[in-house]
Amino acid sequence: MHAKIKTFSILLVFAILLLTGLLSYQDYGLSTDEEACHYRAMVTANYVAETVGLKATFPQDIPAMAEYSDRDHGVLFDLAAYGLERLLGLEDSRQIFIFKHLLTYLVFFIGLIAFYQLVSRRLRDWRWGLLGAVMLFLSPRLFADAFYNAKDLVFMVTYLIAMNTASALFEKPTLGRTLVHGLATAAAIATRVMGIVLIPATVFFLLLPQQRLSITPESGARRMRRIVTYLAVSLALTILFWPMLWSNPLQNFAAAFQSLSRFDRWSKEVLLMGRFFMSTDLPWYFSLVWITLTTPLLYLGLFLVGLADCFHRVLIRQKLRFWQHSETLADTFFQALFWGPLISVVIFNSVLYDGWRQLYFVYPAFLIIALTGLHTLSQLIKGKRRIWTYLLAAIITISLSSTAIWMVRAHPLQNVYFNSLAHSNWRSQYDLDYWGLANRAALETIVAADPSERILISEISAASVSESFRILEPQDRARLSLIPYEAIASTAAAAPHQPIYVFNNYKRLKDPDILDRDPAYIRFYEKKVAGETILTVYQWVGPSNEVK
Repeated sequence: MHAKIKTFSILLVFAILLLTGLLSYQDYGLSTDEEACHYRAMVTANYVAETVGLKATFPQDIPAMAEYSDRDHGVLFDLAAYGLERLLGLEDSRQIFIFKHLLTYLVFFIGLIAFYQLVSRRLRDWRWGLLGAVMLFLSPRLFADAFYNAKDLVFMVTYLIAMNTASALFEKPTLGRTLVHGLATAAAIATRVMGIVLIPATVFFLLLPQQRLSITPESGARRMRRIVTYLAVSLALTILFWPMLWSNPLQNFAAAFQSLSRFDRWSKEVLLMGRFFMSTDLPWYFSLVWITLTTPLLYLGLFLVGLADCFHRVLIRQKLRFWQHSETLADTFFQALFWGPLISVVIFNSVLYDGWRQLYFVYPAFLIIALTGLHTLSQLIKGKRRIWTYLLAAIITISLSSTAIWMVRAHPLQNVYFNSLAHSNWRSQYDLDYWGLANRAALETIVAADPSERILISEISAASVSESFRILEPQDRARLSLIPYEAIASTAAAAPHQPIYVFNNYKRLKDPDILDRDPAYIRFYEKKVAGETILTVYQWVGPSNEVK
């Protein structure tokens, strides 16, 4: 009976998580990175075809790999998605990007399964694994990114899978698990160069004395052979999965690592707590503030409990000999994978974009630390008055339910989630819809309401509206044209009856309400999430125009 309940529960939960994605993937807008990722895949596919002698046609303006400025980005997922796109004969941009959203969510779903396995192994109970998968799913910003973020979200999943295969390898070192972990490591590195941290972390933990995560202790010679095998598989498959490395693996990898460890060519202003900072000169607390403000409060509280418990066991009980107990060794591994990247970002003064999406890959480690904290609390109250057990269960249920309700109400803009620590007036304090995902619904509203053959679109902030055209229906995007904001008055004078709509998502705009004070504009459309305005579309009416 117990086995049947377990199987039914696992299948039910994952069926719900999968179905949610299948019912949602067509709803999301187009992020500003998606077109660049697609183009990068085309450049790489062209290079692969030329290198191996495949007969395939590509646009004539596709540059050679050596001349392409963004060749240093990992391209494993994008290349695979592009191959499927060509195989299915998808040609229209709307079809291509909606299909890519489906694929991205399926990758995220695989990550949910890997996290379930990882948590179940660490806490020795499948029910904890299911809770972990649900908590990862109910992480609003990551859920939204699971449809359109083929860089940060996909890297988080590959990193998570490698964490899972590493945990399995530490528990029972076999040749098969060594090969699988080498494959997972290569996939992570070929998705983003930061995945290279998995190699020293794995080698370090395999070399620890008196390692007790393994069921069968290994001799030193066998352990070294295992490490050499892991390194060989990881490096060989990384080269295979990352075509840019084919011509000169060492030199090209070093160049990519140097370029992406401090991405100076992205030098723009980002907004944090009401202050603008240059992305090349961020305060040390930048990532910590973003993580704190955009993670559900329950998870933050449980993380602090898990952090305190781990340090107590390592420092007080075991006198820093964390390798002597399997649970502590596993927790130390997760702590290293969480804190290591955060500290390295500060040390190297890395360039970060809006928010903390480049560091999403540390989130599974964060979440498993939080789950160990919850496990510790449950053990502390076990055997005591049942009221405490009921109270803890009620807190968890209410918190997860409130997060789920927020996500449903905000759909499909969970990407602007903030917890209550962010207070109100978000648009003057933080970058909100920095990828322009709300643009799609606004554009669809405009083309549905305005029958004009030609509609002019402009933007006063960094709203990235033109990218959003590509996810509209072909007949709708054919009616839209983008014009510079500075040219609105002259354009309106030349064609006084042609409608003009101006988008404002408040990104890098020092005076967010400037158009509200201009009598030449009226508000046409406004999008709010949790009562906060994240996008306003104004219509030009001008001194001589009639309001449409």
